Amino acid sequence: MEIRKIIALLITTLILAAFTPYVLAASEDYLIITFDPQGDIDIDVNNLTYNFSGILANSYKETSGGWFLLWNNGTVAMNTEIKSNATTDEGDMRLNTSASAPGTDEYSILISGLNTLTQYVNTSYSLYGNYSTNLLPDDNDAFDIRLTIGTNISANHSWQTTTIYFKGYQA
Repeated sequence: MEIRKIIALLITTLILAAFTPYVLAASEDYLIITFDPQGDIDIDVNNLTYNFSGILANSYKETSGGWFLLWNNGTVAMNTEIKSNATTDEGDMRLNTSASAPGTDEYSILISGLNTLTQYVNTSYSLYGNYSTNLLPDDNDAFDIRLTIGTNISANHSWQTTTIYFKGYQA
């Protein structure tokens, strides 16, 4: 009798197991996608050099008529930031980033025309150095540069050179 009970219990368990859903282990699968991001920033400035020649202390010289052109040769709209050296390449003069009348052995560079903004060039790229905004592909912005020499010069300096850098990023 005991054997019949055990067999009946086993048969009942097998029947219940056959009709009861259960999961023995988790399962996973995956899908691989591939893509190639399109679009690039390609910034270009025409007239890569300019010689202001002799400038007296406490005065300035400037270009006019949109002498320089900033081009977006890329495929997406571009914002632009500008910076310059903290000193001239010769180390004789320092860049004053906020003065229309720089001090002794200082100079300032004012950019005008880009997106109708007029701003002094800083020594680092920053949000506040955003000059040309949303420049569309194959478009350009004309700009001019004003170089102001400080109120006093401490020595008879030789020719001075400084560099202005332009960086584009997607608008």
